Amino acid sequence: MSSNDRADLPAAATAGPSWQDRWQAGQIGFHKPEPHDLLVRHQPDLKGRARVYVPLCGKSVDLVWLFEHGHDVVGSEFVPEAVAAFFAEQTEALEAKPTSVVFGDVVLHEVPGLRIVQGDAFAVDTAILGGSVDAVWDRAALVAIDPDRRADYVTALKRVLTRDGVIVLVTFSYDQAKMDGPPWSIDRAEVERLFGADFTIEAGVRRAEAPGPRFVAAGISDVEEGSFVLRRRG
Repeated sequence: MSSNDRADLPAAATAGPSWQDRWQAGQIGFHKPEPHDLLVRHQPDLKGRARVYVPLCGKSVDLVWLFEHGHDVVGSEFVPEAVAAFFAEQTEALEAKPTSVVFGDVVLHEVPGLRIVQGDAFAVDTAILGGSVDAVWDRAALVAIDPDRRADYVTALKRVLTRDGVIVLVTFSYDQAKMDGPPWSIDRAEVERLFGADFTIEAGVRRAEAPGPRFVAAGISDVEEGSFVLRRRG
């Protein structure tokens, strides 16, 4: 996914109306028809992890890739149109149509081996997710969340992640002084601040990205994508 695509990542989960408007208008240039290449590259870090959680998942085909690689998958997404589109497009791959039930303040959409929680990602717990998860794939969630809600998001992840769980996190960084998010710039220091007390942090891929029009307009010429593997201390 190019930096131009990332400029169209969702706003924080609490900013539902504007993000929902974009789904209704079909303004979803961030969506890609193939699995994220860093998910594929980090497959060894997810090996043996039975349940994988994908927060703010949209209609990402990453869900199907994880499902087809033997993981029990659960996503969270607050936009109903995104959830409906995912199941409409992936019925053949999933070999089933979902059942949908209201569970408190959320709606659970499920086929065998894959569940999407339609609701607030900050409020998820093990009851909503159908149990704890032992891995998280975050390709577009943390960078989309307003900075003053990041700690709440990390708390929500820790609430559902097993004590020896792993998070594969994708971020990117740029000169935040020149442009506000979302998407927000997140560097190694911010990852350490958010996760360092409870996780060991391994840097993964670091690569330059060509800045898209929004970045260029803001005078930003350097954009870097990175991945981290966060292993929770038991």
